Amino acid sequence: MNIRPFYKTVITAIVLLSTVQAVQAQKLTRTGTNLNSNSIPSEVLMLEVPNEVERIRGLLSEGRKEEALKASEDFIEQIDRITMSHEAARKYYAWNAYCTVLTSLQRVEEAISACNTAIDLAPEKWSAMNNRGTAKYVGGLLDEALTDYQAALSMVDEKNSRVRDTIMHNISLVEGRR
Repeated sequence: MNIRPFYKTVITAIVLLSTVQAVQAQKLTRTGTNLNSNSIPSEVLMLEVPNEVERIRGLLSEGRKEEALKASEDFIEQIDRITMSHEAARKYYAWNAYCTVLTSLQRVEEAISACNTAIDLAPEKWSAMNNRGTAKYVGGLLDEALTDYQAALSMVDEKNSRVRDTIMHNISLVEGRR
């Protein structure tokens, strides 16, 4: 397996964080969500996601990872400075975005830690659990990635087939690599 295309594909796949989409048969390995994929159509309507997260997604999709890292670190700093302790949603999105950026940079341990923070802030949200699974997948921690993907799947309503299909795809990628 050529390692560069593999990581490029994984990075592209995690860019969208908590977006839902249908997953179709595809040529490249993908582990989640991808706004700019030609092979995976997407429908996005995320009104609660902060603008800063959209900016970070844009930077990642353009391959500007270092700028995305700086933007995510700035966002976390801003959140820590101005957000009230009971406003967990913005903190969740900041840490979840940071997890994704760190994963794209292959800083797996830091990414897992950032995802853990997001999960602690909003344990009912599936996206950070899925993203932590992707960080573990990138780091070769396949059994742990599978556990996270299965946990994320259990958080999603049975009727939400697009998200469930995405997570099931991630599970199949792990099972295919084991």
